[in-house]
Amino acid sequence: MHEPGPARAARRTVAVLGTGVFAIGTDMFVVAGILGGIATDLGVTVGSAGLAVTVFALTYATGAVLLAPLLSAQPPRRVLVVSAAAFAVLNVLSALAPTLPALLATRLLSAVAASAFVPAAAGAAVAAVPASRRGRALGTVVGCMSAATVLGAPAGVLLASASTWRAAFVLPAVLAAATVAGLVLTRDEPSRTAPRGSSPSGTEPRGPRDARRDDGPQPRSVPRSGSPSPPDSQARPFLPHPPCTARRPGAPRRPFLRCRGAEPVARCIAVARERLLPLGSPAVAATLAVTFLLMTASYSTYTYLPLLLTDPAVPLGSGLFIAVFGLAGIAGSRWGGRAADRRGPGRVVGPAVAVSAVAFAALPHTSSTGVAAAVIVAGWGTAVWGFVPGQQHRLIGSSTAAPPLSLALHSGAVHLGSAAGSLLGGLVVDSAGAGRLWTLAVFCCGAAWVVHTALVRKENRS
Repeated sequence: MHEPGPARAARRTVAVLGTGVFAIGTDMFVVAGILGGIATDLGVTVGSAGLAVTVFALTYATGAVLLAPLLSAQPPRRVLVVSAAAFAVLNVLSALAPTLPALLATRLLSAVAASAFVPAAAGAAVAAVPASRRGRALGTVVGCMSAATVLGAPAGVLLASASTWRAAFVLPAVLAAATVAGLVLTRDEPSRTAPRGSSPSGTEPRGPRDARRDDGPQPRSVPRSGSPSPPDSQARPFLPHPPCTARRPGAPRRPFLRCRGAEPVARCIAVARERLLPLGSPAVAATLAVTFLLMTASYSTYTYLPLLLTDPAVPLGSGLFIAVFGLAGIAGSRWGGRAADRRGPGRVVGPAVAVSAVAFAALPHTSSTGVAAAVIVAGWGTAVWGFVPGQQHRLIGSSTAAPPLSLALHSGAVHLGSAAGSLLGGLVVDSAGAGRLWTLAVFCCGAAWVVHTALVRKENRS
């Protein structure tokens, strides 16, 4: 039995959007496997090369918050095409970067493009399918980010090992270029598969009510289960933005980053202030602090994982360990979501923090054996990403804000932890060596455990 034409068109559109998200996920996770090559080629320390991870994570975290109000008036297809094309070009420039400052500049701009594309892609995927298939469309987009940790990043590391570190940036560039081509070739399909006003192509004029509807599904449609970060950042597209009226035919064309009736800077400040209001709740702030601390611990180790693998384990390839981490993360997110529903988030978060601390402490002592190191990495990946849905569950329950806003704040904590971990880990590597990374990771886990315990006691009293 053949699918109807609109259904096939919707599937193709979601597949194209998923390819773009896969490209961005590959770019996010592949750098950890090529830091040694970057450092050697550009004549810097490995810790300094790690700034490529820090700059990307920090810019991505802030860019998604600030760009959303600026771009909300633009047709989603235009945002997707421009951001994907820019991402492809910037990855080529990263591959050609002659110095570390040049590489950092291209990584920063790549993160800006990525932070524009990912929320728009999730929103467009929702708009391209019937309401009954929104969850599956979102699952496909989020799953492509997870798949990047299992397939994309290891493939990039393999390319780098066969050539140079620069080849690792070529892969996401090619995937992003394919996304642009796919968006162009499917430009007429969303209008046939989505209701009027919700077309991601932006080919139909939309009014303020349509703009509000297109920001994404209602809060109940947002999945609570986590996946290897930054997939959890997919909550951002569902945040409501101040309505902007789309340009009507024949009307003067507005600048790309401007909405009628509001200056861009003032708009950004107002939206950012509104989104940060839940931080005034001690329970919300403490929950986000636990996430930040565990992600700092995780990324301080993940970013420099190849440096921890001694000669007997290296023949297996750092790409293999990145793939093991990704596979364990997918399994862990499934476990964490189900366990949080059955036993409550507190029963998931505590064990996840404890298992992560044990893994960080054990990794330096098992890295000489490939199998033992893989087991430790698998346990760490399962724990740290099983932790994510538990924290999301807890945050939604303790915050009076809408679930999409709570999840967006959690995503910000994940990315800020990624930036802090790669930065602090680089300082440890340069000053004391990769063998001492476990001290930073265990310390952060201990701090997360203290805050988590205080939260549990407060929840039990209330």
